[in-house]
Amino acid sequence: MKISIYITSYNQRHYLKEAIDSVLSQSLKPYEIIIVDDCSSDGSQELIRQYASNHQLIKPIFHTKNRGIADVRKSALNQVTGEFVTYLDGDDIYLPHKLEIESTLIQKSKCDFSFSNNMYVSSQDLNDVKWIWASDNLDILDQKHFFLKTLMREFPRCSLFRMELIRYSLLKKIGFHDENLNLYEDYDLRIRLSKTSIPSYSLEPTAKIRISDHGLSRSPKEKHRESFHYIFSKYREDIDQLDRTEQYKVKLRLNKLLLDLGEEKSNLPFETPVKKAKATQKIKEILKRF
Repeated sequence: MKISIYITSYNQRHYLKEAIDSVLSQSLKPYEIIIVDDCSSDGSQELIRQYASNHQLIKPIFHTKNRGIADVRKSALNQVTGEFVTYLDGDDIYLPHKLEIESTLIQKSKCDFSFSNNMYVSSQDLNDVKWIWASDNLDILDQKHFFLKTLMREFPRCSLFRMELIRYSLLKKIGFHDENLNLYEDYDLRIRLSKTSIPSYSLEPTAKIRISDHGLSRSPKEKHRESFHYIFSKYREDIDQLDRTEQYKVKLRLNKLLLDLGEEKSNLPFETPVKKAKATQKIKEILKRF
């Protein structure tokens, strides 16, 4: 199995060495490592050049101006030559058996992608584990259930799986990251992914993710809300094709995600006919008794 890995880099030189070393130290060696630097000014590019000169499998890409995370990911994916691809942000690390575990899952289940559990750690100490993403098996029942689960972000801590290993041909089919998004571009991609394929997964943690006080996740809530509105509008047609009960559940959940970010009720994208939906559910409950 030829596995390509891409690493994103932007002014993270003090973490980047650990990230690259964790990929080079995998028990299953990658086919290629693509490192895309988004015009760093902290010496990251010099570090990447040094690694590239010592390791032929490392392919550096240097942006001459800052273009944002979606474009960074797209730059990397356009250079992939492997059969499968996964990624690593420049401030995180893989544990030694990440590629081995996830590639074995794919081979055994004959699926198109896999993911595994993650540890969330202090930004200053990789050994200071704050929490583990999933504590129990994830209930992925079928394709539709997985799609709705991803759309509604019904995973631990309202977050999503990360660093999935995916067949490159499938990724090209569904399209790369939406360049209109500088926040939640990964959320949008995984919604599209969940519409086409069911993964295999492992509860064993295979990566450590630093909890940062900076970065895009700390952007103003208004930016988060704008991204959610954009994403929800993209999948409005999919939502409208659901049956009444499913629509109600999805719309209620997506509205709540926006309310939790401080959205005004008058700006919510979905109307939820509470009385009708409750009445329909009540009828269904009564019919089950007969």
